[in-house]
Amino acid sequence: MDITKPNNLLYFPSSSIRYTFILKNACSTVKATLLNREGIGFNTMNVDEVHLLARAYVCHEAQEGRNFAVVRDPAKRFVSAFLDKIVANPRPAVWLSVVMHSSIRLSLHELVNSSSMEKLEIERLTFLDFCRAVALIPDVHLEAHLRSQSWFLAGRKHDHIISIDFPDWQRQLADLVGSKVVVVSPHGTQQYACPDNTFPGADTMTIGDLRNIFKLTGHLPSAKDFLSRKAIDLIHSRYKCDYTAIERLHSTNMWGYTGDG
Repeated sequence: MDITKPNNLLYFPSSSIRYTFILKNACSTVKATLLNREGIGFNTMNVDEVHLLARAYVCHEAQEGRNFAVVRDPAKRFVSAFLDKIVANPRPAVWLSVVMHSSIRLSLHELVNSSSMEKLEIERLTFLDFCRAVALIPDVHLEAHLRSQSWFLAGRKHDHIISIDFPDWQRQLADLVGSKVVVVSPHGTQQYACPDNTFPGADTMTIGDLRNIFKLTGHLPSAKDFLSRKAIDLIHSRYKCDYTAIERLHSTNMWGYTGDG
């Protein structure tokens, strides 16, 4: 049975790049860099404008070009989505995709109230609770920011893969695109992450407590403070396909950009 691939391909003719974008993987900076190579002007302080302009470059699976994607450590990506979309900038579509799924009763049944809608009291969840909930839900039923990177990659063959966990990833991107990297104004967790160890044990803090800290200080714990052994195990189990794919990339010539493409 053929499985429909996600519509997440963009083709930029000036660089002959077919970009598989993955949410929470620096896609705004990558899009901005590719748009700049096309000669498109935009406000680097407006991330929404960048995403809107990039829509004009949506392409089909048959489009030829240098196939390119950006990956990221799954645990850091998950924490980023949790903080950015759940805590700091609450988006109902993100957490409703989790709390309204039937499997929630298996992982967090004690937090489901008795209302007719059986909604979850979101602010009572800890980060570990959220990890346990997402661990039981297939990608297709999750909001896009929480889906696995493998879901976005969709089994496609890529000529170049860049990891944003590598210190020189922006240099690799510039070499691949043939243009300077255009960084969109700090957004997402870049704006408010505290230094490591500011909030040790953050994985057991409730979303309500985290939101209160953010309201009072404008800051939130770093990814490291959330990633206890228990949290890492849950994330690794849920996103095992991503860890496997990234490990496989390390052993192939697809990893990074060598300048020969």
